[in-house]
Amino acid sequence: MMLIAVGLSTAVIIGVPVLLYAINTMTYSTHLQDAQLAADGILHATGQLDTGELNTTTIRVHIPTGMSMVADGSSLTISVLINSQTTSWSDSYSHQIVINPPTEAGNYDMEFTMVSNVIHITYTFISI
Repeated sequence: MMLIAVGLSTAVIIGVPVLLYAINTMTYSTHLQDAQLAADGILHATGQLDTGELNTTTIRVHIPTGMSMVADGSSLTISVLINSQTTSWSDSYSHQIVINPPTEAGNYDMEFTMVSNVIHITYTFISI
């Protein structure tokens, strides 16, 4: 009986922290994957307008918590802050970019429009 109690105690003492670490890792990975999908879609759509492939396009993206977008002239940088770690994606284009990015997490329709050789990125919140 004592051997069983020691074995179960050891399993709980070791198993619970390992399980919590695994859950934390999965949460981080899911959050980062959401950010990666959004960043890829936004940068790709911006590139399609920049190359003249399209004059306007709309994509639906999920913006996760901690994600930010900054346009500096013709450069677009998308960053996400997760557990005190920042991951960024950026690209430079031939045209100037104007964006007033979402400030809250959620689902958005993002519209990309070329107006007078400037790429305008606007968004609409989608409530689900």
